Order: sequence, then structure tokens, then C-alpha cells
Amino acid sequence: MKGGGRKNLKRAIEEDNFTLEQGQSIMQVVDLRGSNLIQVMDAKGENSLAIFPAKFQKSMWIKRGNFVVVDESGREEAVESGRKVGCVVTKVLYFEQVRVLQKSAEWPEIFKSIAVESSKQDLVSQIKEDEDSSDDDGLPPLEANTNRVNPFQMETESDSDTDS
Repeated sequence: MKGGGRKNLKRAIEEDNFTLEQGQSIMQVVDLRGSNLIQVMDAKGENSLAIFPAKFQKSMWIKRGNFVVVDESGREEAVESGRKVGCVVTKVLYFEQVRVLQKSAEWPEIFKSIAVESSKQDLVSQIKEDEDSSDDDGLPPLEANTNRVNPFQMETESDSDTDS
């Protein structure tokens, strides 16, 4: 992403054609640690800490399972010096961008199986919830509100009086 700051973030988000640059890789968010730190998993299955820059905070949100583009050029250097944070998030990938990248060769194989499994699990859990849920959910029936007069009942009573 060229240019810094929040000014160009919206324009960068809307870009559909995206290619990885030297030192960048696609990673999946495993855990949110707080204080701009997130735990990410790379294509090899290794977990590491990445920093989520402050310029993204009020314009982009991430949650567990999202995919991000990470600049890991200083990762080896950070490990050698003993620092825990070795990556910097450069871009958050949204659903449409993930779908396009999954069809390309840049998408890691480990995430192809994860994305398919998670979508299948979501569908299965939704179907099970729909079957298991009932209208009452084991709760007692609600009592009528006696503090409010129902105008529909008033009309039907007056109509029945005029009929007789």
C-alpha cells in the first residue's frame, strides 16, 4: 500500500487486483492479544505475533479467522534479537478479496482446506440450530399485558354490539 496515513485507506481497500510484494505473505488471524497485537498463522502453520498499526484502528476491524497481508521482512531479525513481534499487518483482506485470491496461485494450500472446512462447519451449524430451535425454547408462555387496552378488541366488541 503506497502512501501513509488514513487518507488513502479507503482507496486501498477497494482495490480488487492485488498482488503480493517481496517480503509479504498471507496469514490467518488466530487470536487478538490487545494493544494492537494479533497472533497470526503463516502458510507453514507457525504462529507469530504481528502488530496492527494504529492507522487501521478506526477504519478496519479484524476478528479471529480473518486473513491479513503481513510484511515479514524483519521476522528473522526479530527472532535473533529476542523480540516477540516479528511482523507488521499491511492490509486486511475482505471477503471478496479472499475469494479472488483463493482462485490464484498466491493463496497458500493450508488455508484452502481451512476456508472450505470453516464454510462447511458454518452451514452445518446453521442447519442444526434451525432444527433444534423451537418457538418457546422451554420458557413459560407470556402473559397478556393488562396495562394496555388492545384497540383491535375494542373494534370487534363494538362491531358485535351493532350486529345484534
